Amino acid sequence: MLVGALVLCQSNLWAQGSVTVAKELAEQLIRRFSKEVADEGVEKLTTRVQAVLVQSGDDALRAIEKGGPRALRILEGSGADAAISARLLSKYGDEAIGALENPVRLGMVRQFGQEAGEVLIKHGVVAEKLIASAGSPAVGAMRELTEQSARRLAMLADEVPTASLAKNSDLLGVVGRYGDRAMDFVWRNKLALTAGTALAVFVADPEPFLDGTRQLVENTVDTVATNIGKPIAEQLGNATDWTWRILALAAMLLGFWAWKTRGSRQAANK
Repeated sequence: MLVGALVLCQSNLWAQGSVTVAKELAEQLIRRFSKEVADEGVEKLTTRVQAVLVQSGDDALRAIEKGGPRALRILEGSGADAAISARLLSKYGDEAIGALENPVRLGMVRQFGQEAGEVLIKHGVVAEKLIASAGSPAVGAMRELTEQSARRLAMLADEVPTASLAKNSDLLGVVGRYGDRAMDFVWRNKLALTAGTALAVFVADPEPFLDGTRQLVENTVDTVATNIGKPIAEQLGNATDWTWRILALAAMLLGFWAWKTRGSRQAANK
């Protein structure tokens, strides 16, 4: 009860004090941005400023001081998530305004939180596209990526053969943990990773592949040879007709050769 009363008291004190602060800030806005707020008097502008100050406190104050009426409009449009927008605006200034003035991007910030806002500020339209496609996993993946790596991830999403990689939450989780190292590996091995077996092997234990102690294509070939060759070998053992044995052996060798050739081509194209 006492704690609740103290919090309420502090809130009321801030609300009362914010009237003076809001009026001073409103007058400052009118001096600095007269064209943008020409239709509003001090009283109306003070009411608007005070509303966001009460909701978001000092971050909102710094945000409006930096961004002026544009920042104020963003805070008003952020609703219950105004505190997130205030932190972004106070920290990144005009960069945050450019991102949050877009209703789609502001909606993403409200849905996925402050980290999404930072990713959108850092990577712009690339981040918007990937978040729209993959949601929260894309936010985590792009957090530490450089511009080049983020663009590569977007390019994977653009191509039909590799689009599924850019949406795979497990793979995006690996990229989020290992950053550019992982994205570089994914980019160089993008076609090999479209095979379900290769992707599963990589995301289960990525470090040996990233360190170069394990090769994805060779590992995949071994796995495929085991999965395909073993049942054929069993049939060979059970076959009594030598013609069928020879045909089965030829099929097994042909399948292995085709897979190995594909792996060599992918390695050459890296």
